[in-house]
Amino acid sequence: MFRTYEQVKTDFLSGKIDGCASFFEKHNFKLEAGYCYLIQGDFIKAKKLFEAISDENSRARWAIVLLQMLEGNVIQDPTYFDIRNFLEIDLNIFIKYYKGDYVEQIIRYSDYMQYFNPECYKFIGRVFWANNMLPAALFFLRKAKDKFYNDPELHYLIAYIAYGEENFAQCKKALEACLNILPTYSPALKLMAKLP
Repeated sequence: MFRTYEQVKTDFLSGKIDGCASFFEKHNFKLEAGYCYLIQGDFIKAKKLFEAISDENSRARWAIVLLQMLEGNVIQDPTYFDIRNFLEIDLNIFIKYYKGDYVEQIIRYSDYMQYFNPECYKFIGRVFWANNMLPAALFFLRKAKDKFYNDPELHYLIAYIAYGEENFAQCKKALEACLNILPTYSPALKLMAKLP
């Protein structure tokens, strides 16, 4: 059966990695092949592929930083845009592939990354929130709120977690903070209407 790039990419992103690395390498998609090897734990192959395209590909440069985090020896700093554009995506991929050790190792660098992009706590919190890892999400969202109190999304996400835990008083408090910042924030208005 003939497979297209989009089919293989969809397979990879949905957790079906079998055959993806060989397809990507055969068709010279070095970045994608590198991510397959990264998931499979072959950091040497992944690094070689990322380095081959790092001069022209910002995602590959970020992937090198990611590898350095995983190996516990960061020598290349991430950029603001690296963290903004790729951190959530990659953490989500690692969670999908049950790479909890990768996630744990990367979030050890959260204080370091927030130096380059102060929103990194929010990005990490959103990934945990999206994957229903609510205690971890709450931890990082609260850290983010300490840095960016005027971000309505942070208050909304905290309210959403409180609502799910049936802590309606905490939910209302967080929603009020959100709507104080942005009175027209639609998700918060909808959640407020659901409160008993």
